Amino acid sequence: MEPTQSAASGRARRALPKALVAVALPLALMTGGNAGAVASPVADGDRHGAGQARTSDQSGVAPSAGYRFSADQGRFLTKAGTAPKALRHIKGAATDFTVLKGTGDDGPTLAGTTLAGSAGSADSRSARAAWAANDEFVDLSWPGVAGAAPYQVFRDGELIATMRGTSLRDTQARPGAASEYRVTTTAKAPASEWTDSERAAFRKSGEAPLNGHTWSLNVQVPTDSQPAALERAALAAEAKAKKYHSTTIRYRTFIRSKWVTAPVGCKYTKGYKYAGDNRGFSKADNKSHRTDLTGTVYWNGGSSWGAHIGTTHVYKTNGKFVAKKTASKKKMSFRVMSQNSKSAQVRGITEAGNPYCGVGSISGYYNARISRSGDFYISGRHKQMPDHEIIISGFTLSPMKTYTKFLHTAKQASPTCLFKPACPAATIGNNGGY
Repeated sequence: MEPTQSAASGRARRALPKALVAVALPLALMTGGNAGAVASPVADGDRHGAGQARTSDQSGVAPSAGYRFSADQGRFLTKAGTAPKALRHIKGAATDFTVLKGTGDDGPTLAGTTLAGSAGSADSRSARAAWAANDEFVDLSWPGVAGAAPYQVFRDGELIATMRGTSLRDTQARPGAASEYRVTTTAKAPASEWTDSERAAFRKSGEAPLNGHTWSLNVQVPTDSQPAALERAALAAEAKAKKYHSTTIRYRTFIRSKWVTAPVGCKYTKGYKYAGDNRGFSKADNKSHRTDLTGTVYWNGGSSWGAHIGTTHVYKTNGKFVAKKTASKKKMSFRVMSQNSKSAQVRGITEAGNPYCGVGSISGYYNARISRSGDFYISGRHKQMPDHEIIISGFTLSPMKTYTKFLHTAKQASPTCLFKPACPAATIGNNGGY
């Protein structure tokens, strides 16, 4: 995609002081709540009927993948459950690839395992999606999530399948094309990360809060299936990924309208109005906001982060200025859980209240695995007020450019959603990698 920020902006981003290293993740996600790991996954295909996928009506039946990556075993398996022979492992500074010999009717195949190589914690296991491709197909596989709704699979923004299985073979991919695949679903959040208000709501309704889950994989479809051609494709992808110096996730909230009234419980209610941000979704750095949490991972080592709260301005309904005050940012945090030159596991928490209101707050969180190549996995949820936007950016030094796309956008529902359990939480989704 085309760069969306100036070189000066890129330099400013790169110059973020590394002294702002990640701090310990607070236990409280929201008032009285706990922030735990993302939803506990199950073994590949378990409880989901892997291989029994059915696409949406327009697409017909979707075959399961011939090569499926096992998140538990850390390797590809065939439909027969055996490991295909690896002709060559291509482990670069920024990516991991394997050239598979091929089995049955399938010729030699290139497998991309950069995101899948994230082993270790439960958070990391949830991220272990992978792809395998030659000039005839693209195989996708991802970890199962306990209790998940049907998975939706997109190619370059177009829905190509809705399915219960955890793998898919796409035979419509174009040789030589660079395509972005997304897999999205929602599932019940584990009880370990429920807030007190969510626990109270569960006791009344029996309905658990949901998390969103999204895997994003960038696939360079090979032009043919000769091993030499597959190796060239892997080396080209490595060269492209190595250009990225850093990756940034920016999580912002803002009030879309010019003015908003405060609900009962605030100091200024009847006869007063509060200034909003008067804007829509934007990737620009300098846009007005209520909260801004920005974290950067440097692929040569280190990270930095910062948080900012927009000042609250109060006016009489006739437009006369009354007061202004800035809420505390002490409950906002960005933490790097693990990191190497290829990928990083990160967590972000956003929470801030109206300084003139004793109750109600903006809040949300995400867990993410980001890769240098632009692949990622993200899971999380947030309150449905105000608007939320998450932006992912990759910065290159040569040429000096920043490639930016929305990761998640959600419009506000109602000011009452600031008061749990007035509204169910919204799940964090995805709009594509850079």
